[in-house]
Amino acid sequence: IGAAAIVEERRLGTLERLLTTRLTASELFFGKWLASVSRGFLQTFILLALSYAVFQIFTPLSFLECLLIALVFAMAGSSIGLMIASIARTQDAATWIGVFVTMTMTIMGGTFFTIAKDSVLYPFSKISVNGYANDALKTIINEGGTITDVWLELAIIAGVAVGGMIISRILFKAIPQGK
Repeated sequence: IGAAAIVEERRLGTLERLLTTRLTASELFFGKWLASVSRGFLQTFILLALSYAVFQIFTPLSFLECLLIALVFAMAGSSIGLMIASIARTQDAATWIGVFVTMTMTIMGGTFFTIAKDSVLYPFSKISVNGYANDALKTIINEGGTITDVWLELAIIAGVAVGGMIISRILFKAIPQGK
């Protein structure tokens, strides 16, 4: 949704008008990313807080650890959304690319069903950032692990966030054929 909104803002000239202020293209880009991270984290915070209150599956510490995982995951998801916004030329293209990427990552990441390690799908599950987030959350919630037990998953998700930011900033244009 965020990718489609940015493409539409580019088409309507909203981003160009924002560049007439003191904002640089990088500041505009970072602001869009930060807004997306905030939205994603807030949604996850609400869901985790409700599950904490209703199902009581967390300790206070595991709740905070899950919030950290959610924050890093929101950062990665926002970076992926900005990459989509950077390459899509129409709002429809951004929407459909976003739907395809989201559904692929969700399915291949084991969100709907568990992917066994001896399965044909297992190597593909390692491409999905969702898989790493799901593994980290399962370790914390189901297995009683701590944040130190999921450092590798967090590092991979953070790597996607940073790599996605770098790639999308290189590709990001606020003005078609412009800066």
